[in-house]
Amino acid sequence: MNQEDVIRSLQERLTQAEAELTIAQRRKSSVMAMAVHDLRTPLAIIQGYSQLLAAELPAENDATREYIASILTHAESLGKMVDNLMALDLLESGRFRLVTRPGDLNERTGEAIAQVEGLTDLKDITVSYRPHPSPVRVEIDEAQIGRILYNLLSHTTKYARPGSQLQIDVSRQGEFGRVSLLDPNRTLKRDILARLFDLADIDSASPTSLQGTDIGLVLARLIAEKHRGYVEAVGEAGKGVILALYLPTTGD
Repeated sequence: MNQEDVIRSLQERLTQAEAELTIAQRRKSSVMAMAVHDLRTPLAIIQGYSQLLAAELPAENDATREYIASILTHAESLGKMVDNLMALDLLESGRFRLVTRPGDLNERTGEAIAQVEGLTDLKDITVSYRPHPSPVRVEIDEAQIGRILYNLLSHTTKYARPGSQLQIDVSRQGEFGRVSLLDPNRTLKRDILARLFDLADIDSASPTSLQGTDIGLVLARLIAEKHRGYVEAVGEAGKGVILALYLPTTGD
């Protein structure tokens, strides 16, 4: 077989492999869409009946109201996770599209904090928020940046100790706007920090292979990169862990 025949054979194999990969991706997307649909239906039922129960409870039944509020909060959180799975599939299949417009990081961060209020209340967590003194203008898909901020906040809240005080700041770092979330009581090993925003490489021989992993954080990184930004996790013994989002500012 001469060199041209070898190259032609390799090209045919590559074309076949690409076709098989496309078929596999479509099948995975179909399964994902079916799973998301199947999960949303019981979630909607749980939320609907919980809201009906809350509306019909006597005003003095505080304990039961707390239980129902907890159910609703966790159902909403689970709904966000389901949406994350669908968004991740869109990204991996190349079907993810941004619709951008001018926005202010101060406003988007404030909205995200309000969305996790139920989660922070459940764990008696205090959130201290310091917006930048002036608007931090960015060109963003507001819904997707809201998704990033929610994912960062819900992850931080999930691993925070009950009674903790989280510090959230919006600042300018050169040509970037920065949103940082500090949990002063959390500690993570350096190797876990380094892969916090990556898909887990599951190793059955390592029970800690999933430690600290979160699909929401993976999605946060991918969406930030779509905006020409990035995310990072930094930690130091005795000073806590910071998760941060960086987005390029528009300069106005």
